[in-house]
Amino acid sequence: MAVYSYAKQVRAVFLIELAILLTALTIAFLFWTNVCDESLKSCIAEGLVLGPVSFFLLATLRPLIFTPFIFVALVSGDSFGPIGGTIMTAITAVTSCLIVFAITKVVGKKMANPWLKSNLPATLTFIRSQDYKIVFALRLIPVLPFDLLSFAFGALDFRFKSVAIATFFGVLPEAYLYAHMLTPNKTLMSSTLVTLSTIAACIIGSLLFLEFISRRRGKGLWASSRAMYREITYEVRTNNDIVKRYDFDPNKTAVLLLYGFFSSRRALTVLERMLTQRGHQVFSFNLGGLFGTFFTKGIIETANFVDYKIRRQVKKYGIKEFQVVAHSKGGLVALWWVLKLGGSKYCKKIITMGTPFVGTKYTYLALVTPLGFFWRDVWQMRPGSEFLKSIKEAEIPQGVEIYCLHSEADKVSKGKKGIFLSRTSPGSVRPIALNHISHFEFLYRKDVSDVISQILNQKPGENPPGKVSSKIEDLANQVK
Repeated sequence: MAVYSYAKQVRAVFLIELAILLTALTIAFLFWTNVCDESLKSCIAEGLVLGPVSFFLLATLRPLIFTPFIFVALVSGDSFGPIGGTIMTAITAVTSCLIVFAITKVVGKKMANPWLKSNLPATLTFIRSQDYKIVFALRLIPVLPFDLLSFAFGALDFRFKSVAIATFFGVLPEAYLYAHMLTPNKTLMSSTLVTLSTIAACIIGSLLFLEFISRRRGKGLWASSRAMYREITYEVRTNNDIVKRYDFDPNKTAVLLLYGFFSSRRALTVLERMLTQRGHQVFSFNLGGLFGTFFTKGIIETANFVDYKIRRQVKKYGIKEFQVVAHSKGGLVALWWVLKLGGSKYCKKIITMGTPFVGTKYTYLALVTPLGFFWRDVWQMRPGSEFLKSIKEAEIPQGVEIYCLHSEADKVSKGKKGIFLSRTSPGSVRPIALNHISHFEFLYRKDVSDVISQILNQKPGENPPGKVSSKIEDLANQVK
């Protein structure tokens, strides 16, 4: 059986998305045909008239019955008239948005915020301070589906108040457009002209108001937008910059740092500095991916890239030995390089942190979206994948030691799921529990770097198979 097949991934993702789409359409169809007696078309054509309470409940639950925003707005216009329908649509847009927002906000606090703090800290500070403007702009000129935007706002941990207020005012033009469509006693031409004029006035008025607020703070709206763009692109470029080293000591062991899924070299900044201060010769590569910065490349192709880069370092600087410290997905890259590509010739020690050796359920979040067609790593890291099985069955070369830092507080690879369970050489794997460390805290906690430094300083074969020194155990017990 092939370890990885891109064609199989595409087929599987297509079938998953098709099944989700058919399920959503079936739920929406069964619900609304029951409400309308016949079909969605008859609901609109004959004029579905609902009372305020009924409309509020149905419109609020709209995301759960997979109904488009436009349908609710059309019904509101027919039930309450253009103005009343617009207001009712805007109110229920807030309530339905907050259902999706509340669900994903939990995920945002646990996953998105730590990721942003590690990779784009300046961007996190900026978008949190500008969240109401971002929500308002995206609602005012909708370019993405309504519920998808609500999902994103929650995942980015936007403020509740900002999302609610900006959503209400931002959807008013679109709500008015749809609510006005079914107004009786108007020709199509006059209805269209009135609607477009109203929307234009709302958008222009909103932009002028934002411009006024921005200028009062010393900078116009256009200048603020350009500054935002420059700030984000600058930070992304900074993540991608590598300061080349020319001071490698060939007689000293080099330590290669590998970062995880959708992270960048920026995530290694603190750990790299702390290990350097402890006397280690540390370096890292840009592993590429989305925008050339965020690591979304396949694990196997990345391992081949690492092998190429290591061989160049050996040839250029004459380095005799490497050690690898890898976070999350980076641990799978390191193992594939050492176990499958002959990396054991150069590397005898691998330290993994929060690596999903049995896969992670979070990969399904990508596999049920179009991202699953492009990101090969999410298929490789799904639970039960052929890739993970292949690593588990691989023979660990003589003299290679694998230290697995794992934690019960790690939501990506919880507890023992962060331990490499080798079928062939379990004695080569040395698990170390740091049970109070979350997934991204591995990258910047001082006490964690103390444990890593002690492991790096340990001589090969110094401890019995599967065991660690008492000093490392003591350090691990102090991590809280």
